[in-house]
Amino acid sequence: MVSRPGSCRINLDYLLDRSDRITKVCPNWSDLARQRMAMRLDEEMVLGRSLWDFVQGGATQRLYDTLIHHVRRTGRKITFNYRGDSPDAIRYMRMVLLPGVHGIVRFRSELLHEQSRQRAVYFTHAAYPRHPELLQCGLCNRLEHNGRWYTLDDALRYTDAIDELMPTEVGDTVCDGCISRIEITTHVRL
Repeated sequence: MVSRPGSCRINLDYLLDRSDRITKVCPNWSDLARQRMAMRLDEEMVLGRSLWDFVQGGATQRLYDTLIHHVRRTGRKITFNYRGDSPDAIRYMRMVLLPGVHGIVRFRSELLHEQSRQRAVYFTHAAYPRHPELLQCGLCNRLEHNGRWYTLDDALRYTDAIDELMPTEVGDTVCDGCISRIEITTHVRL
């Protein structure tokens, strides 16, 4: 793996209004969506829409909903680290949720460190996946298959759940380890 320092930053910023609608995105939003082949996330497609149109999986929705409500209620920012991988790179990221006036919440994500993958692996995320036995944690990117959690490399090595030639469909979740880590890091009970 080739390591790339965080100086080639990927920064994402967006604002939610009090109804959880996306009202503003950073200038490089559409470029990053195109780079990730996520055209459904182009600026024109997200502005004015609910965050909940894009956040999938019950556990992931509960996590974000709880954190957003905490920021609004306390007026305090929340910071946590997560993985924002692309098909060809492992990306260690930091997210900050910042309170604003009138219920506005600003989400800011920053690349901390990036490593190239030796081979690209593609996933599609579905709210109701055809293969519900394959779930991906939205924070650490580990995969759950048949009740066991794997790193991507281990899942490729020890299971037949991932097709390296075609995008693999996964459901979104948050693993228990990440829920515990977020609770400790943010002091928010999830």
